[in-house]
Amino acid sequence: MIRDAMLKDAKHIAHVHVRSWQQAYVDLMPADFLASLTTSLPQKEAHWARSIESKQADTLVAEVNGNVIGWLSLGPCRDADTPEATAGEVMAIYVLADYWGHGIGAQLWQAGFQRLGDQGYTRISLWVLAANQRAIRFYTSFGGTEEPGSRRTLVRGGVTLEEVPYVWTR
Repeated sequence: MIRDAMLKDAKHIAHVHVRSWQQAYVDLMPADFLASLTTSLPQKEAHWARSIESKQADTLVAEVNGNVIGWLSLGPCRDADTPEATAGEVMAIYVLADYWGHGIGAQLWQAGFQRLGDQGYTRISLWVLAANQRAIRFYTSFGGTEEPGSRRTLVRGGVTLEEVPYVWTR
C-alpha cells in the first residue's frame, strides 16, 4: 500500500533510508562509510520527523504487511537554475533490496508522479548518481531522459561522485 507518511513513520523511513543506501551503493561508496551510516539513524529519524511535520516536501511510504519498506519524497524543484513555478522534483526514492523487482518502486514512482501532476507541475526532475545504472534503467523505464549539460559532483565517504539530472515533461 502507498500512503502519505505520518510522524510515527519517521523511524522506519530513517531505517529504509540508511539500509537502502547500504544496499544500493555497495559498489559506489566505500564499505566502511556505508557501514558507518547506521550510527546516523537517530539524526535521520529526527530529520524525517521534522520534514513530515513541516510539510516542506511530501513523503509517500510503501507498506507491506504493515511495515514501511520504501519511501519517496517530492515537492517543488530545488534547483536554483529552475525557478519555474511549474517545476517539481522527486528528491529521493528508496526501497529495501528485498523488494527490488516486485513493483514497489514503480508504485511509489507512479503515486509520486501523479501527486506532482495534481499539484500542477509539468516539468519533473530528479538527480541520480551517474554510476547507478540500475536506478537509471528504472527512471528511463518511466520516460525520464538525462538533461544534457547539467551535472554536479558530491563527496561521500571520501569518494567524489557525479550526479546527473533526469527530467520528465507532462
